[in-house]
Amino acid sequence: MLHRFMHVAVDYLERIIALLLVVIAGLGAVDLVVEMYSAVSETGYLTPDSILRVLDSVLVVFIVIELFNIALAYMRRKNVIATVMEAGLVAVVRKLVIFESGGDATYVLMKAAALALLIVAIGLTWYLLRRSGVCEAEGNQESAH
Repeated sequence: MLHRFMHVAVDYLERIIALLLVVIAGLGAVDLVVEMYSAVSETGYLTPDSILRVLDSVLVVFIVIELFNIALAYMRRKNVIATVMEAGLVAVVRKLVIFESGGDATYVLMKAAALALLIVAIGLTWYLLRRSGVCEAEGNQESAH
């Protein structure tokens, strides 16, 4: 009885989290429109700084969408490794796109090296998982089930 109750509670919790991720993605899309409008209304065109702010908003929305995809795959009891790797890669790319090069040169170099190492690590992990068959390509997952 307790086991069944816990299973139902976890199912509802998964659905609530997925719904909250949809709400967050929607609010992020609204924020993106507001950010774009304010960026254009300030100067009449997009400046390099405003482009970075807009791109940051776009990538945050993509990260939330990837998290939603992870939640959906998890609720369907599918392999979530590929989706987690995609979300991680988008998150690291976001940091790379909005990379701030101002400040202490040593700190900037360390931060750039850490981001480069993260990108290589995620890429290598994804490659090895694909080669081992643990993390199959999107099309192969659909045809396998």
